[in-house]
Amino acid sequence: MKFALLPSAIAVAGLLSWPAAAEPTDSQDDGQCDHQRCDERMVITAEPMQTPLTIVTDPKQPRQPLPAFDGSGFLRTIPGFTVTRKGGSGGDISLRGLGGSRINVVNDGQQVGGTCGGRMDPPTNYISPETYEQVTVIKGPQTVKYGPVGSAGTVLFERTHYGLAEAGTEGRASLTAGSFDRKDYLMELSAGTTEHYWSLDINGSQSDDFKDGDGTTMQSEYDRQSVHTAVGWTPDEDTVVELGYGYSQGSAEYADRANKARQIDNENLTLLARTGLDWGWIQGVEWQAYANENDHIMDQFDRPVTDPDNLPMGMNPKRTNYGGHLWLELMPNVNWGATVGLDLLDSTQEMRGGKSLDELESASFEEVFNKQNLGLFIESDAAVGQGTLFTGLRYDRWRTRLSGSWAGAGKDNDRDDDLFSGFVRYEIERGNHQWYVGAGHAERLPDYWEVMKAGKRLTLDPETTDQLDIGWIHQGPLELSLSLFYADIQDYILIDTQTMPNARNIDATLWGGEAGLTYRFAERWSWVTTLAYSHGDNDSDDTPLGQVSPLEGKLALNYDGDAWNFGALWRLVAAQDRVTVGQGNIVGQDLGETAGFGVLSLNGAWKPTAAVAVSLGIDNLFDKTYAEHVSKSGAGNDLLPPEERTVQVNEPGRNLWVKLDYQF
Repeated sequence: MKFALLPSAIAVAGLLSWPAAAEPTDSQDDGQCDHQRCDERMVITAEPMQTPLTIVTDPKQPRQPLPAFDGSGFLRTIPGFTVTRKGGSGGDISLRGLGGSRINVVNDGQQVGGTCGGRMDPPTNYISPETYEQVTVIKGPQTVKYGPVGSAGTVLFERTHYGLAEAGTEGRASLTAGSFDRKDYLMELSAGTTEHYWSLDINGSQSDDFKDGDGTTMQSEYDRQSVHTAVGWTPDEDTVVELGYGYSQGSAEYADRANKARQIDNENLTLLARTGLDWGWIQGVEWQAYANENDHIMDQFDRPVTDPDNLPMGMNPKRTNYGGHLWLELMPNVNWGATVGLDLLDSTQEMRGGKSLDELESASFEEVFNKQNLGLFIESDAAVGQGTLFTGLRYDRWRTRLSGSWAGAGKDNDRDDDLFSGFVRYEIERGNHQWYVGAGHAERLPDYWEVMKAGKRLTLDPETTDQLDIGWIHQGPLELSLSLFYADIQDYILIDTQTMPNARNIDATLWGGEAGLTYRFAERWSWVTTLAYSHGDNDSDDTPLGQVSPLEGKLALNYDGDAWNFGALWRLVAAQDRVTVGQGNIVGQDLGETAGFGVLSLNGAWKPTAAVAVSLGIDNLFDKTYAEHVSKSGAGNDLLPPEERTVQVNEPGRNLWVKLDYQF
């Protein structure tokens, strides 16, 4: 483990020496359903929206398909998300047809960017969902609080930082086994008193190569372990100071490329201080500083040597982030609350390489890309008329620098940008009904992957998204939700493999939405239906926008007993003929039209005692062969001869799994 991060983390703490604000004051907190209803389903199959544009869910509950070991596998159960398949790990998420850096993934307050130039390690790759207490999804540019705004949305993986209600020890453990020799383990432990606590999370997951419905092997084995520990001080119920440390390591093979991930390591250090106050308008403060480092090696050193005079280069990219935030919670009066804050981020991408592992590990790192951001924001909610008005405004001051031989000849330049983002949303709640309308504006700087595909200089313009969201939610025995959006995107950063350079600005539009229905038609029976659709146009080229998934629906029938649960999930995805081959985003590009498919899965759960739960499932019951529209090419699957490789990386065939949970 590399403790070199510690001095820099302390330096960031010095920069952020002001206090900072507490819990969210907007409707995102209101999205939490009560525990009784949340716990009715022991296996989650669909997640309808219950508050405007926000889904709050418990990542510790098992989900179908097979309980996820990383963030992308978890998010694919939420309507609007799709995942690009590369292998067994490293899936890349898209939300409403937008992928890559358009989704802001926040890891318990930290910005953790990917490292690999080929996206072997997107941010969700470093997240073990079960070790978090809550996951919040905010769709569209409808928050400015959590760092640079995600134009598609914001995903928060959050831990609890308030220790124990009484002195003692508590924890949980789980084991998961599945087809293709899948094995997961997890152990969580918390110990201490009401004023001091220590927590420890240890988990791991591994799997062999899986097979699709035809029995064709997809190169996809992986092995991953992680640990997170924290010590905290809670002098009263409104105050916490916590020091946390995390480390993870792993390796993986992929079916879309020749390179393997020999090493996917992450190390992170955080210091958090939060307290409630009663100083007139000032009601709370939160301050956090963090440092994290991703260290990744990709190579073909284990492959047979076909040309000793032309050995493939192994690469070792490394990304180091230093950052933090300061939030101040204000309440000028009982009808108006606000959070004001600032956040800092300094992110550096380095690279080294070699034609053998020894040569690579003895080489020196060279800086390739650096970005520095200072963000200032205010986000508030106020009672206005018959409803609540939510608003936010954010300013980002960016400096980016591209340099060094790894960036390519002539790529030695920097730039400064001032970006502004904001939103306004009005919500009305009457009885069992909620209505809302919101408008959001997000300005996004080109990321590392887009810059590297844009030619010799930092020439791409920032991407600007203006989006309208409207919706309606009805709660009761029959729960209904409808969310519609329309986005006008100026200077959309398109990745086009048919042109040189591969990245350019275009104008685009996206529209679509999600719908959900939950009907409890008997005491223990319920029916859940969700729909998600996005339609994208490349207005500059008058073609479809690449990498937009087709219409998707989920139909779930559930039985909720006192100790037994059963469920069936039928996932239906339409064909996609709106494609532009070779165009897309940093995650992938359209390969061609794709067929629709339907997959039936079954699940069950048994809770013999309050401390023990057993859940099991059969995913893809009929062993169907299919691939997601956004799946990567299967051309790199060198377990097979070239003539037998699939057009896309197919999804797993029939998959049986069982999970045991124990709380103590």
